[in-house]
Amino acid sequence: MEGLTIKEIAAILGITPDAVKFRFYRAGISPMTKEALYDPSCVDRIREASKGGRPRKDKAVRDE
Repeated sequence: MEGLTIKEIAAILGITPDAVKFRFYRAGISPMTKEALYDPSCVDRIREASKGGRPRKDKAVRDE
């Protein structure tokens, strides 16, 4: 079975392994195998996943 590890996915996306784990959690993605291998299509899914954190305030609210 072919798959990617969290470290490999982190290198592809240019983010930390912890950020990959967080995005998997937010996207509801779990590993394909017990060895924590992920389907390569997951990379595209978490690339679009929320990065977390607070949303920015509207500019009108900040200017007051």
